[in-house]
Formats: sequence, C-alpha cells, structure tokens
Amino acid sequence: MPKGGERSYGGTPTFGVWNKQDARFIIVVRGTTYKVARLVAEAFHGPAPFDGAVVMHLDENAANNRADNLAWGTQRENLNAPGFLEYCRGRTGDRHPVAVGKRRRARS
Repeated sequence: MPKGGERSYGGTPTFGVWNKQDARFIIVVRGTTYKVARLVAEAFHGPAPFDGAVVMHLDENAANNRADNLAWGTQRENLNAPGFLEYCRGRTGDRHPVAVGKRRRARS
C-alpha cells in the first residue's frame, strides 16, 4: 500500500503479490524485490545464521509463510525435502514430460 497498512481481498489480509514464475509471495519496496518468506523468517527467527542460509518451508507449501512453518537451513537440506525428491523422481526417465509427449505422438 502506498501509505503502509494491509490490503484485503474478501476479508483476508494479503501481504505482497503472488509471483507465478517463482511460486512465491514477493513484495517490492523502493524498486527492490523481497521474498515474503525471507522477511518473515528474519523478523521472527533473526538474521540468517550463516552465509548462504535459505528459508525452508517445513510443510513444503510456498504459500504458507507463517513463522512456525519457516526455518533457516542449507540448500542441501531444502533440496532433500521429501516432496521435492518425489517431484524430481516424477520428472526423470520415462515419466519426464518430454518422454510422455513423445509416446503420445508415436501412438497417434
């Protein structure tokens, strides 16, 4: 909001804008883009404990930016989340979207 405060849609307060490309809520302040999850983590859990620390969503839902759902961690820990590993398994070999498309075209 130009003068601070919060914007409300249907009675639900929203902070930031949903960025479809990154699947994250972002906020732009004076031309600088910030991820809402990182701002919440810094506000409730303190600054990043080490260089390269990333904010992890414990329930793996990028839209859930509640303080109790966020934690500082390493990129390795974040990439070893069960949901992300399952996503990667579903996109390799015969299950990769390109391979699936080729099989469909070959049948037609």
